[in-house]
Amino acid sequence: MQVDVTSRPAYAIAYVRLARGEAVLAESGALVAMSAGVEASATLSGGLVQSVARRLLANESLVMARYTAHVDGGWVSLAPRFPGDVVSLELSPSAPLYVQAGSLLAHCETVDVGPTAGNVQTVALREGAIVLSATGHGPLILAGYGGLERFDLNAGETLVVDSGHLAAWSASLRFRVGPLKGFVSSALTGEGVVAEFTGPGTVLVQTRAEQQLRSWILPDRAHDEKQ
Repeated sequence: MQVDVTSRPAYAIAYVRLARGEAVLAESGALVAMSAGVEASATLSGGLVQSVARRLLANESLVMARYTAHVDGGWVSLAPRFPGDVVSLELSPSAPLYVQAGSLLAHCETVDVGPTAGNVQTVALREGAIVLSATGHGPLILAGYGGLERFDLNAGETLVVDSGHLAAWSASLRFRVGPLKGFVSSALTGEGVVAEFTGPGTVLVQTRAEQQLRSWILPDRAHDEKQ
């Protein structure tokens, strides 16, 4: 499987090129186009229980689309719901990732993605849903609203990220969740919730936040939600 990303960074689209027999699992509604020789079907990724949990806890698609190539060189193009960038990461068993709800676009069949329940450290900071845990090996395709910035932290290095801008982070990172300290916290972050990460590991940050878009389009509703 080969993933090429074009039209970056504002309106990125991922072209997933498949060998005969290979398949890619994509979020519902992500398809833009596909070549001849590719068959589309529906699947419950990870089984019924995990699919229902992913839908109820993380508000992800219950049923994912499965695109299988019956010829070498078949391709599928996928795009996220918000305008922004797309990245393809090569996941390895030794380096699992946590993915913020809404940032998953697609993955290969050898990658397992499911909700992670647990204490406050595993709760998604955006909208209070549950984060997704990505394990296994192979391509994992993520999308961001706006651009996607990558921060590689060495051991002991720290990074503070506003909750609405988180996309994904290494499971190896230590992090804590809480309000940004200081009297300017609410003015800077709205809800004032941030995550402080400590390396080693990688953090992917999206340059725009969906909450800000909704607040701009529906200011009265956004005000009511904060009450």
